[in-house]
Amino acid sequence: MSVQRTTAAAAAAALLYLAIPLHAADRQKIAALNVAGTALVTWAGCLVHAKLTRTPPRHARCLAAGAVGGAGYYQAKRLAGDGHITTAWLLANLTSSVVENTTAGEHPLARVGYSVGPMRLRIATPFDEKKESLLDIDVNAAEIGYLTRAIIDADDVDIRDGMIWYETENAQIDDEGRVTHGYTWGLFPGVWTNAHPQVWSHEAVHAVQALQLDAVEPPALILDRERRRVRVRHLRLGLLNVADNVGSQLLPYEERWFEIEAYRFAGDRDPPR
Repeated sequence: MSVQRTTAAAAAAALLYLAIPLHAADRQKIAALNVAGTALVTWAGCLVHAKLTRTPPRHARCLAAGAVGGAGYYQAKRLAGDGHITTAWLLANLTSSVVENTTAGEHPLARVGYSVGPMRLRIATPFDEKKESLLDIDVNAAEIGYLTRAIIDADDVDIRDGMIWYETENAQIDDEGRVTHGYTWGLFPGVWTNAHPQVWSHEAVHAVQALQLDAVEPPALILDRERRRVRVRHLRLGLLNVADNVGSQLLPYEERWFEIEAYRFAGDRDPPR
């Protein structure tokens, strides 16, 4: 099978994973899907990178790093659901670093990244063999749009638990007419000011999910190839995040995988019908 066909098949399987209904899934099933799904999409990312750079992908390393990444994301969501949001966000960012480095054909710990709004700051470590820069900055187009929408909806914007949160003075109404006390746009969780603490945990899980999807998607464009201390390196489109958000609307609320995860981790129950 050609690289093009293999990549297309892997991408199709990844989208199937994102769309698959997980009604009444327990934590063991969610853990298994996180490990398998992240391994699959990380491998697909390695194939795309290999096609662009004409270097042979290291299949076993890609699958292994993806599996480790899936376990890391699962633990980050579990921590967020338990209310340990700062720790969860740090773990999710470290996990994303492993996935990003691996799909780029680098050492899994070549750079340590941290997402600040629509920008991802990636600092070189001693494991970085290329030593092209100290700091790479990646820009995510979808997250720019999500941040804009969050600001439009917000009555207040604040930094909390290491991420950007927004708050609303009134509970929101979703597209199906339900009253909601929280809503997350991409990496930016939002809550009603008087929301129960469990709602904060629920929305933090959604932010980790968005970071997971952003990390496994290869960059669309290299903006700076020069060697310099600080450079704006990649443009990422965030298409997996957008596709997941759009595709999930075709499913009933209780069968949307990111809602099933969030309700399971923050409340240990199924989503309401």
